[in-house]
Amino acid sequence: MSLLALREAGGWAGLADRAGCEQALARAQAYFERGPSEADPEWMSFYGEAELEVLEAQCWSTLGDWPRAARHARRAADLQDPHFTRNIALYTAELADDLARGGRPDEAATAGMRVLDLLNEVQSSRIRTMLAGTSRVLLPHRRAAEVSTFLDRHASLPRVM
Repeated sequence: MSLLALREAGGWAGLADRAGCEQALARAQAYFERGPSEADPEWMSFYGEAELEVLEAQCWSTLGDWPRAARHARRAADLQDPHFTRNIALYTAELADDLARGGRPDEAATAGMRVLDLLNEVQSSRIRTMLAGTSRVLLPHRRAAEVSTFLDRHASLPRVM
């Protein structure tokens, strides 16, 4: 039920309905706090606190609340089991974009560099697309050393067909 409420929250966010989103997020958190149920299907094993955090981050990002989105994305990346490198890269890419859009270019570049490091282990067009968006947002900040380093390294990525 928690995951369903999060998906509903994402829908409300997509409709720019902050109140509806907040209500669904509160339900998602309440269901999550109840813990797993015997009735949960086996395929739900992926769903934990890190996933809850990143889906909430996506809601706030959709609503344009970048500081709140970044806070949840950072928590998601920190909570993720180190074994799941792709998820850490994905959550950190979300963090980089939220930081960039929230006017924190140096922190965004640092998070983006972490994602680029993880791309040696992970193949994901979704993550690459997210980094491309972050790069576009960071272009006006190219004069900052951290940002410039990130943009140059991102530009040197081999193109994937």
